Amino acid sequence: MLPPSTADELNALGHDAISVSAVGLAGAEDELVYAEALRQSRVVVTEDFSDYAAIAALRLANDDPCVPVVIVHKSDHPRGGALAHHLARHLHQWASDNPNPYPGPHWP
Repeated sequence: MLPPSTADELNALGHDAISVSAVGLAGAEDELVYAEALRQSRVVVTEDFSDYAAIAALRLANDDPCVPVVIVHKSDHPRGGALAHHLARHLHQWASDNPNPYPGPHWP
């Protein structure tokens, strides 16, 4: 849902980011993407609120391991080639403000 180049922009800002396409999960079921994020102890960044919030809520309710899920809206950022740049800056600021995010959904 988000440009893979967002990960490159985040890496340039000093983060350790990967895109789903970089790990061969482009188009994969949300549960598989979430499981890989959990395996790698990563934060999920998505525009898909309903599915990922539900996955996180179920895992939290069952006391299962859970990772933070950052819900973004592409419509909040410029379209076209500038989306990755602006989204990365937004996520960088969110990460600076939340150095230890709790597991579950976040809305920056």
